[in-house]
Amino acid sequence: MDGRSSAKRPWLAAILTLLATGLGQVYVRRWLRAVGWVALSLLVGVAFVPESALVNPGTAGLRDIAPVAAVGLASAIDAYALATRHNLRLEAERAVRCSNCYRELEADLAFCPWCGIEATTGDDPD
Repeated sequence: MDGRSSAKRPWLAAILTLLATGLGQVYVRRWLRAVGWVALSLLVGVAFVPESALVNPGTAGLRDIAPVAAVGLASAIDAYALATRHNLRLEAERAVRCSNCYRELEADLAFCPWCGIEATTGDDPD
């Protein structure tokens, strides 16, 4: 591995989590967070869902499964936010910055518009 990371699709992370709690976090490679969401889902299921709904899910009403559904929805929102933050972090790392003031540079300028220093790229061997 060379340490590079690829952009993630936030909508895919959310959909994966709606299919199975924690799967979107695994997609974004946040393993412990995924385990935490699965553990929370199990804990909420055991603590707040009636035993009759756990034994026979076909007879469970919306009110019975609402706590687990709320955890699943919160997990999907978290997965979406994680993927979005991951992409923003990648964009910030890939941006060309001034060596003097560290502000972002435009590719077509030969100088930094913020501090006036001549922009240097990593392409020159000098």
